[in-house]
Amino acid sequence: MASIAFFLLVVSLSGLLPLRYRQLKVWSALYWPLSIAGQLFVVPITVVVAVIVLAWRNEAWVAGPAFVALSISIFSLLRQFKVRNLTAEMALRLGVVEHGAYSLSLKDIWRWLLVLRCERRGINIIRDVAYGDLSAQRLDIYALAGHGEPKPILIHIHGGAWVTGKKGQMGRPLVHDMAQQGWLVCDIEYRLGPEHRYPAMIVDVLSAIHWIKTNAEQYGGRGDFVAVTGGSAGGHLTALTGLMSAAQRREYVDGDTSVQLVAPFYGRYDLLDRFGIINDPKIDEFTESKVMPGAVEQVGEALWRQASPIDNVGPHMPSCLMVHGSSDCLIDYKEAEAFVNAQAALSVNDFEYLLVPGAQHAFDLGHCPQSDAVNRLIQMYFEKCYRDFCKVQGESHL
Repeated sequence: MASIAFFLLVVSLSGLLPLRYRQLKVWSALYWPLSIAGQLFVVPITVVVAVIVLAWRNEAWVAGPAFVALSISIFSLLRQFKVRNLTAEMALRLGVVEHGAYSLSLKDIWRWLLVLRCERRGINIIRDVAYGDLSAQRLDIYALAGHGEPKPILIHIHGGAWVTGKKGQMGRPLVHDMAQQGWLVCDIEYRLGPEHRYPAMIVDVLSAIHWIKTNAEQYGGRGDFVAVTGGSAGGHLTALTGLMSAAQRREYVDGDTSVQLVAPFYGRYDLLDRFGIINDPKIDEFTESKVMPGAVEQVGEALWRQASPIDNVGPHMPSCLMVHGSSDCLIDYKEAEAFVNAQAALSVNDFEYLLVPGAQHAFDLGHCPQSDAVNRLIQMYFEKCYRDFCKVQGESHL
């Protein structure tokens, strides 16, 4: 019981003093418990309360650190409600807020208790649809049952440092919620390093986009409106998808791979780290040996620049809402801000950036006040962009 109490105390402290990248080298084995618990879902608070109750009679001294952990956890959880206020203000500024969109409901609390339970009623899922001939070129399609109108399309790209991960693991709350709102959601997989090096990943993403746009009608979607989102490596590929020129796209895929909207989450935007933000030889070595086909000196700087969204900025970028956490221990938010500074002045379409206070890398894996607030903003922003698109097309959108 004592060990549990002290572990919970350390975990709760990570909510006040989030794990940073430099500390990750020492605490790498504790990354997941510290970073995810740093989000302080409602579950850790429930566990701490249980420890206090059980220890009160037999090991009263254990209740001391457990009570401290509880106090810190509650404080940190309440701090997450500031994110709800921040996203509500941004939604109001963007003109996307709906009446009662940020009011607290029992459904919200139930989701925070269940944390990773993201399934929604009425969603049909078609799994392992092939968009290419290779085993990695598969996707899952989520659609609301009985929704007859042609659906706008959302493509989700998973993360995993370009070497791991698969569909159905990341961004699940957003995937299921967008499907429930009537979107056709495609959660894709792609070839991974080190077996497959760049540009295999972006080639697969573009191939998936082309396949989805070509076959959208068969699944009830409309291929003329496609949004793309993803986190971490998926955030990098999302940004790159929106930024590659038409000529670059045609080098890889012969067909329509255009998208109308992107929302990168906590992505990598400068693989060359020209601002010294990451500043770690081990990260450079990892990228050289597992992601890119070789070091800059071997394959040339041009390929590395092509793979870096910051080198592809320009007025051709579609509407964009970028998201990054201020406490991200894997990709410092300053890299996102460097990209924002490079792109914002060039943008012709909407370009928005949300820095989420206290949010860790992969903060949207499950339900908590801040992740749900951010996802709600994304959903409303997507809906606004689709309404605007329909208006330009002379269509009505309910």
